Amino acid sequence: MFTAKLSAILWIGLVILAVTVCTRLGFWQLERAEQKQQRQQLLDSWSAQGVMPLTKALRYIESEDATGLQVGFDAKLQREYWLLDNQVYQGRVGYDLLALALPPSSSHWLVVNLGFVQAPSARSELPAIELPAQITLRQALVKEGPLAQFTLSDSQAEQGWPKRIQEIAITQMSEQTRKPIYPFMVYAQDAIDGIGAIPHYQPVTMSADKHKAYAWQWFLIALAALVIALSAYWRARRTHAAT
Repeated sequence: MFTAKLSAILWIGLVILAVTVCTRLGFWQLERAEQKQQRQQLLDSWSAQGVMPLTKALRYIESEDATGLQVGFDAKLQREYWLLDNQVYQGRVGYDLLALALPPSSSHWLVVNLGFVQAPSARSELPAIELPAQITLRQALVKEGPLAQFTLSDSQAEQGWPKRIQEIAITQMSEQTRKPIYPFMVYAQDAIDGIGAIPHYQPVTMSADKHKAYAWQWFLIALAALVIALSAYWRARRTHAAT
């Protein structure tokens, strides 16, 4: 009798746990959907503004969240560059190419993500890239907020150039180059001739509708667990009554 009661308690506990976890995950996905919807509305508002000169865009960047704002400018490019590790594009493993650009009449440099470059077959080798002295960014997207990504690797930069890095750290980049750098970055949307880097940045990687679909999946799993548990309970009661 004691064993049967203990088994019943454990079974009920597992069902409650499964339903609770799935329901919480469903509501979390709905929260994410709301966040993505707000983000998309902001991106749409920036897109309606068109491509701005950087001098005009700085006024928005300094006063509000300008992630997704489109900018265009000519710039002097530093020849040294960083390679952001652990990037995957269309099934290929490689790096994101990061360089410093100095817009006209600017006292600060700007980190520019020029796009994806494939890694050589040997880990000890790095892509050989020759950057031009000047570039024209016809369209680039601003990225504010936290730029570092979660990583299990040591974030200490390698000696010499190019530097293979595990995260984007503006302060560290400024120390390495001894140059003042804006506290945001831009992602090139058009490939720069002669570099071979492929722009691939998307400010929203999963739509609000997809998050809502995932939410409904979790809610349905919770409902299925509850229905199965109730069916098992009533079957057990009928069997017990029959005996």
